[in-house]
Amino acid sequence: MKYARWMYAMYGSVTLHLRGTGVGDCLVQLHERGIPLRSVRVYGDAGQCTICLKDFDDVYRVCRVHRVRFRISDRQGLPFLRKRIWKRKMFALGAILFVCIIYGMSSMIWRIDVLGVEDPDGVAQIRDAAKASGLYVGQRRATLGDPFVVQQKILASAPDFVWVGLRTNGSVATIQALQKVKGTEKTANQPHNIVASVPAVIRTVAATRGRVVVKKNQYVTPGQVLISGALTDGGPSVPASGDVLAEVWYTSKVSVPLKVIKNGLTGESVTRDYLLFGAWRIRVWGFKEPHFSASYERDKTTDWHVGKFVLPIQMQHVQVYEATSRAEALSMTAAKQKAQELASADVQTKVQGAAQVLGQSVLHQQVSHGTLYETVLTRVEQNIGVAAAIPAPKEPKETPKKPQGTH
Repeated sequence: MKYARWMYAMYGSVTLHLRGTGVGDCLVQLHERGIPLRSVRVYGDAGQCTICLKDFDDVYRVCRVHRVRFRISDRQGLPFLRKRIWKRKMFALGAILFVCIIYGMSSMIWRIDVLGVEDPDGVAQIRDAAKASGLYVGQRRATLGDPFVVQQKILASAPDFVWVGLRTNGSVATIQALQKVKGTEKTANQPHNIVASVPAVIRTVAATRGRVVVKKNQYVTPGQVLISGALTDGGPSVPASGDVLAEVWYTSKVSVPLKVIKNGLTGESVTRDYLLFGAWRIRVWGFKEPHFSASYERDKTTDWHVGKFVLPIQMQHVQVYEATSRAEALSMTAAKQKAQELASADVQTKVQGAAQVLGQSVLHQQVSHGTLYETVLTRVEQNIGVAAAIPAPKEPKETPKKPQGTH
């Protein structure tokens, strides 16, 4: 019979120094009885071994039969630890109380940082809104709630901000906020033009208000008026509106590796259980060390609590899977298709609003070090119109009058 390592820790183990002429016969009989012996050493009429505490009575009887005397030199395991702690129970109680206090303090919010706001009044508004939403110094993190819900409450209580983000790291809560730009006027109901935002070629113009000043297939530059809010020269002005769909060109540089590494799982796995106590993690089950060349872990931690108080002791179940990887070659046709998809995705990040891809052309192509490099020109149809204020009319220059001569 063989004991696992955790059994020696749980039941306790002792190291014996044996003396007598029958040390060898004593050790042989202990082995025949199935008593596990560790760290066995024999030198003449003396010897040494480590046994589990639960086998101590059997070892004692065998030693008496062979007239072998022994001395205990080392004691390890939970029973001896419990005995030592009981002798120093006040010290142990103080240590446990200290750990509980440290854990309780570390589970609270002790500092709130506000980023992205330079105005002191804005910082004060964010802090007041956070306090009204349940985020304040001294609050326990377990009762904070979902950060997304909290940041929405803060945003609702701070009318001068357009966006609020919340992140907690330990005992520090960080609030990032974006303040509204002051002094801007709403131009929706004021007379304005619709101008081009990017260079493009006009395809269709659908004006709902205002006067169209461009035509189909016309090339326009940024800032050029597309739909004028001035109905007539020198006449009344209205807020122009409508959609101006035009063909816009975007250039994207993309790279596609011709050899792709794909990862997967073989199906082999081992299970481990850990006891969590604050920052300590003690393995209590699953001591087998798998010979995996690569592995992937998935863990699940308990959420034990009494009422709203989260217990400092938790259990963590970890499943370790054997991972494998293989190289897969990509054909040139598939790589070119992938390059066009990457170029389309790159264009979508540059376009403001909806856009339709009209076509793609490869301007440059090169294969180097197992990677395909392409420069792709993508033609898209998008709405290029943006609102812009109507410029003030230029005052005509006065021509200087010729001085009248004297007669």
